[in-house]
Amino acid sequence: MPPAVARAIVLRHLPRALRAALDREAANGPLPAELAADAELILPGLGVTLARWIDDNVGVCPGLSGWLDDAGPHAEPAPHAAGGDPAGSGLATLDRAAAERDDPALREISDALVMLGGQDRLATLAGRAAAAAWACLDRIPEAQARLHQLGLAAAGPPEDDHALHPPWPALAASGRPVRRTEGAAQEATAEEGAPEAGAKWRAAIDDALADLRRDACLLAVGLSAMAAGCPRRTWHVDTLAQAAIDHGRSVTHPLTHWAVREARQSFEGDAKAEIEELRELVRALEAPPTPEPGPDAIAVPPGHVLVCPALPAKGAAKAKDIARGYEHAIGRPLPLVPTPDIGRAHVALTTEFPHAREAIGAVLGAFFGRAHVRARPLLLAGPPGAGKTRFVRRLGEALGVGVYRVDGANDSGGSFGGTERRWYSSEPCRPFMAIARHRQANPIVLVDEIDKAATRSDYGRLWDAMLQALDPENACRFPDPSLQLELDISWASVVSTANDPSKLPGPLLDRMRIIRFPEPRAEHLDALLPGLLAEIAGEAGLDPRFHPPLDGVERAALRARWRGGSVRRLGRAVEAILRVRDRAQAGRAH
Repeated sequence: MPPAVARAIVLRHLPRALRAALDREAANGPLPAELAADAELILPGLGVTLARWIDDNVGVCPGLSGWLDDAGPHAEPAPHAAGGDPAGSGLATLDRAAAERDDPALREISDALVMLGGQDRLATLAGRAAAAAWACLDRIPEAQARLHQLGLAAAGPPEDDHALHPPWPALAASGRPVRRTEGAAQEATAEEGAPEAGAKWRAAIDDALADLRRDACLLAVGLSAMAAGCPRRTWHVDTLAQAAIDHGRSVTHPLTHWAVREARQSFEGDAKAEIEELRELVRALEAPPTPEPGPDAIAVPPGHVLVCPALPAKGAAKAKDIARGYEHAIGRPLPLVPTPDIGRAHVALTTEFPHAREAIGAVLGAFFGRAHVRARPLLLAGPPGAGKTRFVRRLGEALGVGVYRVDGANDSGGSFGGTERRWYSSEPCRPFMAIARHRQANPIVLVDEIDKAATRSDYGRLWDAMLQALDPENACRFPDPSLQLELDISWASVVSTANDPSKLPGPLLDRMRIIRFPEPRAEHLDALLPGLLAEIAGEAGLDPRFHPPLDGVERAALRARWRGGSVRRLGRAVEAILRVRDRAQAGRAH
């Protein structure tokens, strides 16, 4: 089916207002006369009035000559936009009738006429047209469902002789129409191609619907911008709807350009990760066979990883001092935490962080499909107070792994990758410390506020020390300068947070997948309160259920003080309300 034909079919099933707005030839076609005829059928005498209004505000339209002739030379003329109110006479009569009769059909006709009017005459009605366009957007799926049913009726073979046939003829393989009485052979041929025809029908209809839905969104945005008083330099003499679509396209162009750029960066990051996984697979296939383990080899059971091999039996006393406290993680296999139900984790996290639904889906998608908890390096970027750090902690709880926090602003030098054994303050690398603390081979290492790390390189930089740990090839054989052994820290997932990722160096960003973490808005208040109350109680050493939910008066006071933004500021406001509640209860007579 040609796209133009599919678009015309879909337009016939859309509400009148969208049909008038999205069909560029609507003003020059039969639609204005059809609107006047529909109004006449609902309320006799209204068609002539609308025909006069259409002639003055839309232009000369086919099929209206009969209505105008019936009006006669003595009929009361509708006011012209240049000298009167464009909403007067015919449109006002139609709106009054729609209100008195509470008739949605008359309201649709009125909205369609506003869309067809010239933008130079009806620009003052852009706000009303915008409301109609937004309301019609919700009705597009109804048209899609009807058209899919129509496609099934057209493609499916009849169940019996009394089944209804589609109103268009069936086509043979040669392209000629097939008569239904020409014989069973031709009917069988038509039925064999029915499923394919139905699929093509639905594909063509879906493509046309996608294009029309995009134009409808541009229409609603453009009308809203026109109603808000945006500059009119891009307007021209056309129908109000077409001027709005053009204006909506110019308004949304920067946002569209940003979305395309973000999608391209995300796609490139995913592609690099897949390429690296394929390279690892090729290296594993090309690697020589593993030799038989010797008598001193450590047996690694399934679901475990030998992160750190055993220290030499003979060596410097310094090595034994450094290994003190890590004996349970040296020379012993550590368990891998299996990946839990991602769907259940998604529900738990979106309940506590309703403002970051898309970010949560992207983060959990990095862990999806893996037998054990593991993800390539992630960077959560968002404004201060959006809840990034708390989200990573809750992520660890939802996945069943420990979270080891590294303060990016205070973790100076190259200590992330471990410090040399010759220093008295020598320590292993941060990922191994996380593994040892939680006794898991695959914890989450949280590098908080990574964009605020020191930029001086006198004793190394945090950013440079992280590079080897984030590279899959080096993480499998990470040379720890303190233990002086090759560690396997590749199972530890590194998740960083930042307010401004643009401050980070290119080599570090190249190894991370950036996920935008938005800040909450006022409508997310009720969903954020339970988690904040539980966190406040936990910080005081109390049961998370200690504080009862806020009542209506307390919520109203909180809404007046917090209109969205930082979760930290919201937490301080909740603490203030709890202090007021405690003082009121202390002064109440027992």
